[in-house]
Amino acid sequence: MHSKFLQYLLIYFSLLIAFNGCSNPNLPLLRQPLNRANVDSFVEQQEERFNDDKNNLDAAFELARGRLFLRENEQAEGAVRVAVQGSPLNAEYLELLGKVLYAKERYADAIKEWNAALQVDPDRLSLYLNLALGYEQIREYEKAVVSLDEALQRDGNYVEAYFHMARIQIKRQNYESALEAVENLLVLEPSNKDVQLLRLRIFVAQGNYYPASVLATELLAQDPQWVEVLREQLRLFYLQQKPDDALSRIKELARMGKLEPEDQLIYALLLSKQGRQATANQVLEDLLRRDPTNVEALLGRAQLSLQVGEYQDALKLVEKALEIQNQRADLYYLRASLLFQRRDYLRGDIALARALELDDRPLPYQLLDARRKLMRGEMQQVERIIEKLKQQDATNVYLLTLQADLLVTQGKYDKAETLLRQALVVRETFTLRFSLARVLYLQRKYPLALSYTEDLLKDSPTHWESVYLQSMTLLQLDQTEQALKMSEDFLAREESQGLAHRLVADIKRYRGQEQAAQEVLIRGLERYPRQFYLIEALSSSYLVTRQYKEAKVILENALKAESSFQSIFLDRLVAVYRQLNDQVAYQRTLRQFQQLNDPISIQQSLSVPPLFQLLSTEPMESFVNTSSLHRD
Repeated sequence: MHSKFLQYLLIYFSLLIAFNGCSNPNLPLLRQPLNRANVDSFVEQQEERFNDDKNNLDAAFELARGRLFLRENEQAEGAVRVAVQGSPLNAEYLELLGKVLYAKERYADAIKEWNAALQVDPDRLSLYLNLALGYEQIREYEKAVVSLDEALQRDGNYVEAYFHMARIQIKRQNYESALEAVENLLVLEPSNKDVQLLRLRIFVAQGNYYPASVLATELLAQDPQWVEVLREQLRLFYLQQKPDDALSRIKELARMGKLEPEDQLIYALLLSKQGRQATANQVLEDLLRRDPTNVEALLGRAQLSLQVGEYQDALKLVEKALEIQNQRADLYYLRASLLFQRRDYLRGDIALARALELDDRPLPYQLLDARRKLMRGEMQQVERIIEKLKQQDATNVYLLTLQADLLVTQGKYDKAETLLRQALVVRETFTLRFSLARVLYLQRKYPLALSYTEDLLKDSPTHWESVYLQSMTLLQLDQTEQALKMSEDFLAREESQGLAHRLVADIKRYRGQEQAAQEVLIRGLERYPRQFYLIEALSSSYLVTRQYKEAKVILENALKAESSFQSIFLDRLVAVYRQLNDQVAYQRTLRQFQQLNDPISIQQSLSVPPLFQLLSTEPMESFVNTSSLHRD
């Protein structure tokens, strides 16, 4: 009797559990895993179930799941909405509806459904993961991180959450937090190859080349044929300027039949650095023949154009890439960098604003924005930005360069030199070496500055800013002839945007050759009519040679456009009108000059020499450095 009672009791509890399982929509059900082999038959079965009973919500849900797997998103949405309408408080149904909307790129609607599902079942971990992916798509990275944190608080061993946390922190260029997530992943899954590879990529993106090299060697010891690690090591060798090792990796990848367009891009850049420009261009042309929409190949050609000083061609190629992918923030950032190099600040500011609108997180974009503010004299804002960015990556070489430039602007040359030398210990880059050469020049350490510029020009003979700095240094060392020859070589090139004409003219003026200097400046203005440094020099020369009518014409035209030279041009025009006995124009212009230079309200500083307005000299390096992270 007693045993029969127990038997009935067990049956009762079994039925009770089964009943609750059917009536509670948020208890997890075992769903059949879908794959290519079974999905078609699965969809047929669910269609048959649903057609037999239009109120079968489970069949509608399963049908939607199959349709979504087949990427038949419209039909999937129709089916899952039937399930949701029949059971609006079923978190599983709401979650699938969010997934379907996400697949249709309706990210805000997907987020709405997932938040609704969380109201029903706040312990459903997959919802936090889905929300993070949704927020990522609409670039609300902070909310994505919060969602993943919420999931990890509920389950500290949630592998997928750590993985996506690392990935999203990489997008934010918050590499320390990304590494923290990766370290947690490696505790949970120490042999997970994807996580080990991600750790390597973070080191490379950070510029931590030594730990990256060590890790790459360790991973290849585990698996010498690990293609992704070989590819990452190729990028590492390129960034470390080890061309022989990089070429060796390219040959190995080619032998394995694993050479991808990105590898060929690096190959082309290596060929170019070896002086094999035609072969490098041929490699990229072959890539573009196979795929005219290959943005990376277009950017590779842009980089080759930059290396030979063809800034206009580089800009056209970046703009062509933007026609193909007009939502990529990094392309707008590159366009802004190139426009700033050409002193086209208006269009450059527009391009930078667009990059920040699409994604305001990457450190290079924020640094470029800060550098523009520095050029405009907004010192306090720059200081605030630097303090904020230090929290992200205090050892970033470009951030250290910006700090040094701020110190230079403040006249603290010795502190700038100390900071740059410390940065060079962390990572030796062309930009840092150039910045140090400039600071040495400003401190009148001319022989030492000259040794740096000579090394810079060995690495990049067509880098105009280095040519400018070396020429100015040679002038200070009374080596005028050599300075003149270096500068004249750039008169026919476009890198200097007219500043080579200014430099050559200044040297000739130092020699008392005003007429020859004027001829050079006029030729420069024919090519660069809005280069105010040329107008400033030419108007000064006209005053020396008493050519007041010529000075009047160029100064009046120059004052029609906004520039940082307004005060200088007005002052000179006052002197010109006085010499021409034009009393009315003299008094009018003098009033304008006095209003602009009212000591009570004046807010505008004197023009900054072009040498000290330089932006990043390596706008393409961050692309090579982080391309794999953005791609994956």
